[in-house]
Amino acid sequence: MTKKMIVMSVCSLSIISALIFGGCEKKDNLASNSKEKIERLQTKEQKENSIGIELYFDGSKDGKTSELSKEDRILNSDEVLGEVILQELIKGPTVKSNLKPVIPKDTRLISFTIRDKIATINFSNKILVTMTPEKEETCLKAIASSLTQLPSVEKVKIQVENKNIDTLGGNFDISETFNKNEVNLKKIGK
Repeated sequence: MTKKMIVMSVCSLSIISALIFGGCEKKDNLASNSKEKIERLQTKEQKENSIGIELYFDGSKDGKTSELSKEDRILNSDEVLGEVILQELIKGPTVKSNLKPVIPKDTRLISFTIRDKIATINFSNKILVTMTPEKEETCLKAIASSLTQLPSVEKVKIQVENKNIDTLGGNFDISETFNKNEVNLKKIGK
């Protein structure tokens, strides 16, 4: 075989492979269009703070075949990291640590969002337990300190079961947003 034939064969195989394997993945055009629209509308700061991911769902028309379809999503990286931070706070300190947990272990994180530099945390009602003033202060400061490490968070707002609450343990008024330095100012009966 001559050099020219080898090059032609490799090129042909490459083109055929691209056509065959490129057709294996089905893409949801509606989702792709919305991803492209979102990317166009994002500010430079939002683009820098985004993570693009691909999710795969059932793309079969009749439900009788196994067919995957891809949907592109754009996530806010600080929101993803904020959720991880809160899950780690719920999990508590490492086993070999002398530290104590600040959030009851059976608490669930329902949702977490960041808007206008405010992190809104939505916990299950398991977070509502009677606490000493010191324990509640530590809990609130731990949440605020952990989340305000994120560049897009300046204050936090805590909700329980999608409702605004006045206090977690009965000692601090958290009906308004707060940061770690404002917790002491929120003490009830001060």
